[in-house]
Amino acid sequence: MSSRSRQSAARTRDKWREKVWYQILAPDYFDNKEIGTTPAGNADLLIGRTVQPTLYDLTGDFEKIHVKLRFKILEVAGQQAKTTFYGHEWSSDYLRGLVRRGTSRIDWIGPILTKDDYLMRISVIVFTITRAKTSHEHAVRKAVEKVIRAHAKKHVFDELVQKVILGDLATDVFDAVRKIIPVRECEIRKSKVLKGPEEVKTRRARLRRGTASTKEAESSSK
Repeated sequence: MSSRSRQSAARTRDKWREKVWYQILAPDYFDNKEIGTTPAGNADLLIGRTVQPTLYDLTGDFEKIHVKLRFKILEVAGQQAKTTFYGHEWSSDYLRGLVRRGTSRIDWIGPILTKDDYLMRISVIVFTITRAKTSHEHAVRKAVEKVIRAHAKKHVFDELVQKVILGDLATDVFDAVRKIIPVRECEIRKSKVLKGPEEVKTRRARLRRGTASTKEAESSSK
């Protein structure tokens, strides 16, 4: 090995020695469970970084290994990196395995606003036992939307995330949909946090100003 190569290798080793290992924790509503570790030379570099454990990592239930979660690091205290929920998604392979002949797959996707002004996008998937008519599909989507929005309206972000991830919300959707058509499976297959409360409030204020300006312009033109 040349002297230049040895110097480069030594510098690389020194950089790694300078790094500190941080414990990444799930939010309070998931009992601050450790979901990973990561090295960093500066704690500030961790802010905004995402980590993707599975629901199995949080619950120990191997049947939930197909549920992939996303958490974003918000702050670092000591050698612990604290996170917030950023979204989740079921693996495509698992979903494909739920498809059956002579049945229907009905999807609903929509934005929802929690009680404490978190804007999220929720994706629901319903597998029927028999082939669904178009009228059934419309009725199912309306029922899904009614349940999802009702929960979003009465629950704050932390509460809704728990209901989404742990299956309580899917159970309520299942109970509503099965009154329309026999259902084999109903799951919240994907979610994503689009905006936090501050961004939502800023957007509202901007829209109010825009509406006020439009009304003033209309009044002056009369």
